[in-house]
Amino acid sequence: MPATAKASILHRISGVALFFALSFVIWAWSESLSSPQGFEFVKSLFTGFIAKFIAWGAVIALLYHLIAGVRHLLMDTGRFEELGSGNASAKFVMALWVVLAVLAGVWIW
Repeated sequence: MPATAKASILHRISGVALFFALSFVIWAWSESLSSPQGFEFVKSLFTGFIAKFIAWGAVIALLYHLIAGVRHLLMDTGRFEELGSGNASAKFVMALWVVLAVLAGVWIW
């Protein structure tokens, strides 16, 4: 499968992941604003491994969707439409995402 296809599929997957992550974020936000006890409960949840992993997953989904979305916007202006430049930009997006995912992991943990 060419890099452009992989980048496109990952862009769709990251969009779906963001949709599901948003429900977790909205719940945590609502619970934390409901009362001081709710805030402490959410705060205690985010110190655990599972919550940090979910937060990391949400952040990297957002990062990929943002980076690939900018690539798609540039493609709408006529750039990266040739086979060579399209593959190169797709590989660049995925490589940049891996670097940012590692940095996000370091930041969250």
